[in-house]
Amino acid sequence: MTGHANISFIGSGIDDRNLRATDYGFFIQDDWKPSARWTVNLGLRYELDLPFYDTRGRASVFDTTLYQPRLLAVNGVPQGPPIGGFVQAGNVIAGYDVPEAPNDGKRLVNSTDPNNFAPRVGFAYAPLASSRLVLRGGYGMFYSRGSSGPYNNGIQSPPTYVVASQPLPTSLQSPFFPVPRPGAFPQFVERATLTGVFLDRNMRTPYFHQYNGSAEFAIRRELSLEIAYVGTRGVNLPRLIALNQARLASPQQPIINDVLRALNLPGAVITTNTPANASLRAPFQGVSIPNFSQSQNTGQSNYNALQVTLTREASRGLRFLAAYTYARSIDNASGRDEFDFSAILGNQIDNRANRGVSDFDRTHRFVLSYLWDLPQPRIAKGRIPRALFSNWQLAGIITTMSGQPIDIVDTGAGSFYGLNNGVNPLVRPNWVPGATRTTATSNIPPGFFFNPFAFARPSVAAGQSIPSSNGAAIANVVGTDLGNVGRNVLRGPPQTNVDLSFIKRFPVAESKNLEVRAEFFNLFNHVNLANPISDLNAVFATGSFKADNPRQIENPGDFGRITAISNNPRLIQLALKFNF
Repeated sequence: MTGHANISFIGSGIDDRNLRATDYGFFIQDDWKPSARWTVNLGLRYELDLPFYDTRGRASVFDTTLYQPRLLAVNGVPQGPPIGGFVQAGNVIAGYDVPEAPNDGKRLVNSTDPNNFAPRVGFAYAPLASSRLVLRGGYGMFYSRGSSGPYNNGIQSPPTYVVASQPLPTSLQSPFFPVPRPGAFPQFVERATLTGVFLDRNMRTPYFHQYNGSAEFAIRRELSLEIAYVGTRGVNLPRLIALNQARLASPQQPIINDVLRALNLPGAVITTNTPANASLRAPFQGVSIPNFSQSQNTGQSNYNALQVTLTREASRGLRFLAAYTYARSIDNASGRDEFDFSAILGNQIDNRANRGVSDFDRTHRFVLSYLWDLPQPRIAKGRIPRALFSNWQLAGIITTMSGQPIDIVDTGAGSFYGLNNGVNPLVRPNWVPGATRTTATSNIPPGFFFNPFAFARPSVAAGQSIPSSNGAAIANVVGTDLGNVGRNVLRGPPQTNVDLSFIKRFPVAESKNLEVRAEFFNLFNHVNLANPISDLNAVFATGSFKADNPRQIENPGDFGRITAISNNPRLIQLALKFNF
């Protein structure tokens, strides 16, 4: 209504690529049987997954080790993009090469990661002469081909492309930064702040250590019980890091802004911390803080599970599989997009700051699947009754599991670090003094899933110490810190679903039959609730903070409320199938 925009982005450039990659795999394996009760599996696999490249060399990367700022400032604010740091592919064809960027290898990475050896070992042992008990175990390393995500994201990188934003707020009459037409690229657009996602030149192939041990016991001929431990450790997993997080300054440890110093402009020596000077305290000038990320392989994960399985083979017309899993998955980044590269929240330069329960973690999960050949009733005598009442089956799947983790975020936090991004939250809130996870799950107000009053905005008053600095830095004006709430500290509502099928077969010939199916998905029309709204910033939209304390919530609004469901209502499907 004021005629201004809060967010303004525009992109222009060459956005087509011809990506190629080559994989090589070699393996050797053997089974060794020391005795009739012992089987040992041994193997070794080697993989060489070469990184992607563009056949015309229209690829670039921002190498932070080559960074040189552009010596240009407007109203005391350094401008971008940097004049040093961009590296073009070595196979760039004429017409796409720019003299300002050096060329270094068509794949742009520093190594092809040639040491991907993956050993495997496994065993099966039957200690009893009856073979009713079987012990199994195994270990293996498994490499995972990296996705093309970092290269696809890099399409919007200079010099073949530019993504630019206007200083905000900007007038709706002319809301966009003036960018050249696509045919004018490649070129570096002066005064365009560098944004986007860039490839880490030190990327490595993700890999996993997988190990398990199990004991399977035949209770009866058709019934067996298996108890297993399963574990996985992931290394070099993908995640996004906002590299340009501002540093904190103090009179004892001032920050020198190289651009302002080189231009002899005031403010080059920074000893104060305000949200306004966060970009001047950032390590890269002319570069966005929250919207500049690097695709790295610095993620780690651990998964451990107890798995219990009861299996009944077909006997008297009934077969089923009942499986229970008690598991815990912990990592420092979980894949949230199609390329598995996800932004992390909190301190971007602390590798453990985002460590917590995985986004997809389910503590308990039980699944029962069954198929029952219904017995033929006594009245099925004669040709017509037999055709109507025989060859019926009942099948279904029952699933129940713990809810997914809830990550409490705060879009307005982290202003001292420049991470207060109104689009993608990068920071979490604070616990109210004395509050814990138990506080958040007790004394819950009516209509809420968790106690919203357990959380507070991590505001810091002028003159106070910034908590995340451990006493080394002072807030010179009111701003927000990183927050001390951990990742995925709460758990959402549990999920339950029942599917059921009625199946009738009409034999046509010895190997042919006509099948009629009636299938019920979510048979009982059970409502599975989605996770509640977990962004503290929802308080601004639908609630309010206390007037005398902008940290604490007065009216939480929709923060902590469930406003959606996660499943479909009951669906009924009829099907006709001919098997031959």
